[in-house]
Amino acid sequence: MSYQITLKQILSAAFLILAANSAVAGDFTLTGGIRERFETLDGMNKKAYGNDPSLIGRPDDRLLVSRLKLGFVYHVSPDIQFTAVGYYASVYGWSLEYDDFKKRSGNETYWMDPQEDFDFVALNLKVNHLAGIEGLSARVGRESNRYGDKRILGPGSWGNSYGWLWDLAKVSYKFDGNFVDVFYGQTKDKDKHRLSLFRKHVYEGAGIYSHFVTAVHGAVEPFIVYKNGLYNGAGNGQNTEKSYTYGVRAYDTDLFGFNYDVTYAKADGTIKTKDYDAYGYAAKVGYRFKSVRWKPNLVVGQIYASGDDDPNDNTVKTFRTPFGGTDGSLYGRMDIMKWSNLVENVVELHLDPEADMHLKLSYHDFSLADANDAWSYYKKYNTNGNHEDALGQEYDAEFTWHYAKDLEFQAIYAYFDAGAFVTKNVSDNNAQRLFLQVTYTLQN
Repeated sequence: MSYQITLKQILSAAFLILAANSAVAGDFTLTGGIRERFETLDGMNKKAYGNDPSLIGRPDDRLLVSRLKLGFVYHVSPDIQFTAVGYYASVYGWSLEYDDFKKRSGNETYWMDPQEDFDFVALNLKVNHLAGIEGLSARVGRESNRYGDKRILGPGSWGNSYGWLWDLAKVSYKFDGNFVDVFYGQTKDKDKHRLSLFRKHVYEGAGIYSHFVTAVHGAVEPFIVYKNGLYNGAGNGQNTEKSYTYGVRAYDTDLFGFNYDVTYAKADGTIKTKDYDAYGYAAKVGYRFKSVRWKPNLVVGQIYASGDDDPNDNTVKTFRTPFGGTDGSLYGRMDIMKWSNLVENVVELHLDPEADMHLKLSYHDFSLADANDAWSYYKKYNTNGNHEDALGQEYDAEFTWHYAKDLEFQAIYAYFDAGAFVTKNVSDNNAQRLFLQVTYTLQN
């Protein structure tokens, strides 16, 4: 089914929602916002690294990225809540084409476009006090299904299309600041020409994610996630997988001035015809100097994801997050890395010049966990007998200004100094990105 949306349709929908708000005031909450971002890319793009004119798209795009989000939360009764939130996304100046994001698995074809035009980020029904039990609730429908730092489960929202979005059923039990969630669902494709309510699902997933407050101050979050590729027909499949990822996250934002965030994940199962046996971890620890001006928080850490020392044997040892975010908030603002065959050593300095301002300066040293495996983001290998593992160093500066309750400004600059793996096997150039963004959030 082809779906085209116009500004007139958006404004008409907004009018109807506002009218409904007047009709059922007190039970109806309007939600939404507008995000406008100007981006410059130099030396790379979403599909290719390098300045070679033969690569997919251009390496020097100048983009205007826009997203309008609008919806509502309607409380049918004190225990029944309906949520509907849609978004319209657009990008101007992009050199990449629609079919650059086409994927095939067996006889199936689907799209995973990071700049999808129109879709629903939420469309669900929630029931509280399930079976009369305090803290027990159930939710059915479209949901982002994000948890923790979004490394295991989370769509990421830096791109217009929100990454992973689910059509699912979830039961949640909350008590004393803790929770246990159990869910089952399927993730949607991202085809900019078709509304996903009438389109394909790509993966099936289920899991348990929990959160328990510790006696000291922080929290631990055990999890287990099942992932099953739905397209397993004969052919060169993109998503033929049946895996289990389990582990725990532990964190504290202020333990006698210290802060830490540690995640360990183990993956088992099968990918295509091979066994899957991999692991990853992310460990950061910092200290905030509260008595010093701007309250600096110095953080050091390492992020690791196993690689495959022998891609030709019968076991896949390359770790990959089950349904986690991959955008630059997790692995550098260049957004050219993901949690797969990766070693990232990172140093961050967080500063608060004013109560409504935050400055983050970070240094990232990236390398392959195993030189026999690929740079996962671009699927590039060592060639011509090379055995390099140094991907490069990245330098990021991020400034956020919460100008008002509903208005935020953000400026980000990232520079990537390519290492020997990149210069000898991919392209002999460095790269950089600049983001200037303003976000207005509708307050109701």
